[in-house]
Parts: sequence; structure tokens; C-alpha cells
Amino acid sequence: MHIFKDTCRRIKMTTSLKISLFLIVTLFSNLSAAQSTNTQKISENVYSIFLNYVQTLVVIGDKGVLITDPANSIRAKQLKKEIAKLTPLPVTDIVLSHEHYDHIGGTEVFPGATIYAQKHAEAVFRLDITGQAPKKVDLLVNEKETIKMGNTKVNLYHYGAADGVAMMALHLPKEKVVFSADLYEANEITNKLWLADSNYLGSRILLNNLVALKPEYAITTHSKSIDPKHLIMGARFYNDLYDAVEAKTLEALSQGFPALVNVMTTLPNQVKLEHFKGFKNYDHLPAHVERMILSIFHGG
Repeated sequence: MHIFKDTCRRIKMTTSLKISLFLIVTLFSNLSAAQSTNTQKISENVYSIFLNYVQTLVVIGDKGVLITDPANSIRAKQLKKEIAKLTPLPVTDIVLSHEHYDHIGGTEVFPGATIYAQKHAEAVFRLDITGQAPKKVDLLVNEKETIKMGNTKVNLYHYGAADGVAMMALHLPKEKVVFSADLYEANEITNKLWLADSNYLGSRILLNNLVALKPEYAITTHSKSIDPKHLIMGARFYNDLYDAVEAKTLEALSQGFPALVNVMTTLPNQVKLEHFKGFKNYDHLPAHVERMILSIFHGG
């Protein structure tokens, strides 16, 4: 009888988890359904399309189109229609910025496209019970890969764990475009709900490397703006956060676990970062401080 009850309880928990994940995916699918599509032309063959709270980089080559993060099947179908307004060429290359399920869905809407993901994504895709993960990834990227779309070179870079373990940034050197996902937003601090899988040391390294490329256009997935000033502010946020906690965290680490616990419980409410006080979600700053502390001494 106890075994039967335990089995029933597990079935209920599994069903509940599936329903919760489905609701999350559906929320992201429909969150901005009423919003108009925002398509911005960057060069003769490069565009950004902001649709349903996700911004996609679109690169038109001589034989096909490269896109980033379809997100989900509902959005992917809408995205396909928007791309058809720009070119009759099919989507032939899909770059998944990282492994999180609100970015990787919808690849089936573009049959025959080559799918790229960082190699660490594969282990997370195997755990997917939502049906968002692609059935097959055609090319698993290690640290760097280059895709040629006509005369446009698209460089893919993996600097380490950032938002998830399989984050890739894109760089179009001729067009001076960079693309990253989920690490910053325009005039906004990321909501604390979305920090659990972030390594802030990696996020800091990635954004500093993108700033060093001196782009004229910087695309991040959840903001419409492509102005690089927001990338620069995003990098500054991580740098200021690191400077505020690094010394005290390392000092506590040298003193032992009780000192680390004390830092974890006190420092998040002491750090202010006045430069970002006017940003949306500034009151979530303590969660970001905690995440940076954990990234320094715990690896995540």
C-alpha cells in the first residue's frame, strides 16, 4: 500500500511539473501577442526582428537565411512570415544562443535547417520534457565556429557558463554587430526570478569581450533596442557588482564556511550600486549580489 501511494504521489508530481512547464512555455508564446512586430534593418542583408518579447538576428545569405532563437513554435511561424517579407530564401541555419527552453523551441517550423548549439546544451536537451528541444543538433560548437552567409561572416563564441552552461555570443565583424541573450536589458535589471541558472563571472567575461569588439549594433534577446550603449551598461553592471563583492567574498572564503554564510546573509542588503538606481527592478539588486557571491565561491 505504501509503495502504491508513493507511486501515485510521484505520478502527480510529474504531471504537475509538466503542466507548470507547459504553462511557462505558453506564457512566453503569448506574452506579447498583441505587440506589433519591430523589424530593424542593420545592413543590406542583416536585420533584427523583435516579436513576442524575443529579438532574433536575421542574416540573409546568397542561398539561405540564418536566424537565432525561434523561441517556440507559435513565434517561429510568425517569424517565418516576417522573414518572407524580407526575402524569398528559406531559413537554412538556426543558431541557438543557449540551452534554455524558452529560446530553443520552434526549430521544426524550418525543416532542413542546420541547427547549431554549444556542445554543453546537448546534456540539457536530453532532460527536456516540454518538447521544445530540437530532435537533433547538426553542429555542436566548442569555443568558436564561423558560418559564412554570402559575404557576411558570422562568428560564434563560447566564453564559458553565463546564463546557463551553453551560452554563445555572435559577432558579425564587417557589419559591426554583436548578439547575446538574457544577460542584460535596456535600462532594466533582470528580474530576480530568472537568475537561478546564471554564472555571473562568465556573464561578465562575455559582455566585456563584446564591448571590446566596439560594435555599432548590439542585440539582446528581450529588448527592442540595438543601441550598444545598453551593452556597455550591462557590462558595467557586472563589473560594478564584481568590484562590490569580490574582496569581501574572498576574505570570507579564507576564513571558512561560517564567514561565507555571514557574507551571503549580510552583503546582499549592503550593496547599493547607485549608478543603476533609476533602472527597472533595481529593488531586485540583492538577488544579483547573492548570485555574484555564489558565482565566485560556488561556481554558479
